Amino acid sequence: MKFTFIKKILLFTISSIIFFSCKHDLEKPTWEVNMMSPIAHSEMSIENMISDSTTTLTNEEGLIALIFEMDLMDMSFDSLIKIDAITDEQTHTLDSASFADVVIADTATIGEAINEIPLGTILLPDGSTNSIPAMPGIANGDTINIDASEYFETMTLYRGMLTIELSNGYPTDISNVNLLLINATNQNTIATFSFPLIPSGTVVSDSVSIAGQTIDENLLAVLENMDINASNGPVLIDYSDAIITTVTISDIGITESTAIFPEQQLTENLKEHSFNLGTAQIEEIGIKSGTVTIYILSTLPNGKMIYNIPSLTKNGIAFTSGDMIIPEATSTSLTAFEFDFEGYVLNLTGQDGRLGGDTINTIYTEAYTFIDSTGELVTLNQADSFYSYIHFNLVPEYAKGYLGQDTMEFGNQQEETNMFNNIINGILDLKDATLNLSVDNFIGADVGFLFSEFNTDNTSNNNPPTNAGTDQYGDNIIGKEYTITRAVLSSGEPPMNPTHTKIELDASNMLEILPDIVNYSATFYLNPDGQQSTQDFIYPDYPIKATFDATIPLSFIANNLTFTDTNSVNLNTDSDLEIDELYITIKNGLPLTANIIILMLDAENNVLDTLINSSVITATTNQNNMVTSSSVTNITIENKDYDNLSKLVNISSFTTSSLTEHVNIYSSYKMDISIAAKFRKTIGE
Repeated sequence: MKFTFIKKILLFTISSIIFFSCKHDLEKPTWEVNMMSPIAHSEMSIENMISDSTTTLTNEEGLIALIFEMDLMDMSFDSLIKIDAITDEQTHTLDSASFADVVIADTATIGEAINEIPLGTILLPDGSTNSIPAMPGIANGDTINIDASEYFETMTLYRGMLTIELSNGYPTDISNVNLLLINATNQNTIATFSFPLIPSGTVVSDSVSIAGQTIDENLLAVLENMDINASNGPVLIDYSDAIITTVTISDIGITESTAIFPEQQLTENLKEHSFNLGTAQIEEIGIKSGTVTIYILSTLPNGKMIYNIPSLTKNGIAFTSGDMIIPEATSTSLTAFEFDFEGYVLNLTGQDGRLGGDTINTIYTEAYTFIDSTGELVTLNQADSFYSYIHFNLVPEYAKGYLGQDTMEFGNQQEETNMFNNIINGILDLKDATLNLSVDNFIGADVGFLFSEFNTDNTSNNNPPTNAGTDQYGDNIIGKEYTITRAVLSSGEPPMNPTHTKIELDASNMLEILPDIVNYSATFYLNPDGQQSTQDFIYPDYPIKATFDATIPLSFIANNLTFTDTNSVNLNTDSDLEIDELYITIKNGLPLTANIIILMLDAENNVLDTLINSSVITATTNQNNMVTSSSVTNITIENKDYDNLSKLVNISSFTTSSLTEHVNIYSSYKMDISIAAKFRKTIGE
């Protein structure tokens, strides 16, 4: 409540002062002419006198009321459902890589063996039927070249099996087969095999572990001995009949290898991740903004990763990263792949069709790592690996589910109010004043709240704060728990219908102390009665809004209610008119008397002079404190030096026509102000 009608008077006074000017030295005969002229007139009501950006006026049946509004508490629940978490940290090593079995076969025909025997082709011609005699030591130190270059150049294994398989296609048995497998380059023995008897038409095999061995691309199978047994009677001699030797390297686990690696999947990680959302149990989040960033460090020269979140969709399409080709690391810096998830919907009920049914606060993800084939020889070793983790940073547009039982504490809060900033002294007695606390709930959850402190304070004096009293139900507002019912979703804008709760207090005592501070401590409880059958929701852009407003009908008792106001003055000194006297006539149609002092200040706030010294503006009222006629007050201002004037300070003390009965201020009450000036102009200069 800001009564500043002295400011209005001063405004018109300044309008006249702008005609002041400095007098020049005489240079030729001059004479002075006096002129009397009205220079301003205004009619003001209480609406003109009370002006403040924080207040409004209402006019009901002629009686004016002052309304003041102020935001009380910012109850944003952004942190309730904001997801900022690192998940799925894992390391994938090369020991999880697979390498296709190496299979190399060699064929030794009986015709080749007969050809090694002197006169063999004559004695045992192709296509004949003959008995084959025993031929011991038919193979003695013979070698078979095994070329594995299409698979690898070199391979050191921590795991692997070497299998030799012999298929006897000869028409007679063979026996005492001793086979040695060596690296061609360094002649290191890899494995030895022995087969005492291989009947005609049968297949035999043997396997040995080659873990810890280094295998070259060129291998030699040395057949140290093989006997051909005598046939059981005449047999058909077919030179194409053969013994087939097959070398297979399987179950390959690579310690280090230089090879052409086939494209292959290293790992498949299908899992659910639960986010820590406190007591909230969220089933769905609409994403307003945010990213998911995949950080990867790979020492492989040909690494690739695919990351899917089937529970994250936009326009019904699930998110997939696609192929992320990972450059080979040259430092410890990770490669980041960032994906913008604005407009996506995140389902938090876990994997679709999960065992045990839907869950909460949980997403399902799929991570696949690959060796991406380059078609060229590359060297990999067991220490090569993928290291990766996922950073979720999501700001929700909304969330649905159960919001939990969160508690928000507002302890020792202070809000400044400038309702009475210009009042520096005096007594105010209000007939009636109502303080309304309004809470608009845009959240789909019930909210309980209580005040542990609520008072107003005038910090310019040493008096204690004034506590709030009872509400419209007669209950003390301090310590009483109020319940605010939940909002309901709608198809409009905003996307919900909020609920409104209003608490009314008789605030006369709280406002009569002319407060500049509102103190409060409050606690808000989300879902005070626990989870309900109706699904909760929250849109962070539409939180709980708490405000209070004071409605003050202008029916009061004022005793020397003192206001102060300072105004800057910008005088025009170019005019050749000078003022001798200033006449102010005030016709007061308000039920208020006032004692007015106006001080003149320079730019450094030094007092230059007193423009108006304790002028009294009277009021004329009847026994009912109603204005019967306007009182007239005349003020004359003369002999003032305005040269260094920069500011004017108004100090006005108001007193109602009665100090025992409340005085009403009606919209029909007016104050008429007229200003005239006696000018002097020097002619002949």
